Amino acid sequence: MAESPVIYVLNGEDEFALSEFVDQVQAKLGEGGMMEMNTSQLDGRSATFDQLVNAASAMPFLAKRRLVLLSNPLGMAKTAPARQKFLDFLAKVPPSTALLLIEPRLLTEDRERRSGKVHWLETWAQSAGERVLLRTFAMPSGAAMVDWILKRAVRLGGRFSREAAEKLADQLGDEPRLADQEIQKLLVYVNAARPVEADDVEHLTPSVRQGDIFAMVDALGSRQGRQAQEMLHRLLEDQEAMMIFIMVVRQFRLLLLAREVLDGGKGEAEISRATGLQGFAARKLIPQARYFTLPALEAIYHRLLELDEAIKTGQIEVDVALDVLVAGLAAS
Repeated sequence: MAESPVIYVLNGEDEFALSEFVDQVQAKLGEGGMMEMNTSQLDGRSATFDQLVNAASAMPFLAKRRLVLLSNPLGMAKTAPARQKFLDFLAKVPPSTALLLIEPRLLTEDRERRSGKVHWLETWAQSAGERVLLRTFAMPSGAAMVDWILKRAVRLGGRFSREAAEKLADQLGDEPRLADQEIQKLLVYVNAARPVEADDVEHLTPSVRQGDIFAMVDALGSRQGRQAQEMLHRLLEDQEAMMIFIMVVRQFRLLLLAREVLDGGKGEAEISRATGLQGFAARKLIPQARYFTLPALEAIYHRLLELDEAIKTGQIEVDVALDVLVAGLAAS
């Protein structure tokens, strides 16, 4: 019988699929309060190396294994000596621990892979044998998102026509978590008695006004804070706050990808490949991305991830989080 992996290297921007995978690993290790007692959660941007070593070295209590979740692991390996120290530690993690390294971005972007550049952590994981599992969760977009919707509906016990899947993907963009919520709602509506059709999506799924999201971010980039706040409040009047938040995250993720391409001296074609957007949609990102530096976009994206975690753990309401975000960006 094959041994379970000790180290799980999980990376990618599809937070929904990544979270589902983490839940599956946790379910295999145990259930209820006993598993909670054997679970440690750390963030590589703030935790100390000693905290990580202690969490991974502790023996499980009345269970076969402990679970250690380390988000943003690259925060612990910013220098060459720190990287080597981190890798030496990974080689010594005992099999009584399942250590999940959760990086919320792709370790290796497509353009880097095409040029033969592979991230050091991915290279290590590929050479570490069965003790390490590497899993990438790329965000589905375009035709891939349509296929994802079709498969997800079947997994949930229903069906979508391709036209309905295309309509839903067009309404929501490449947002699996939001799409999953809408798929479940639509399947309940048809009671799984027939496939969900495009008309069902049209009538039941609100379309987030992506143009308004773009305009709000544009106002933030041009330092028109009051205008951005007014746009946000108008959006909140007739759209679900969580839907708006997800689309804001999406917009800044696209801008981050576009800025990386621009800083690399490339243009529209490379932006299209990096983001999955075509034509005018890809071109629109260029002037907006230039409002922000790459470090600024990275900081904004990390802030969005922090707010997302705070929302999911009940520390802050979604509309309040959006207000805090916009106010903070407008003042910066």
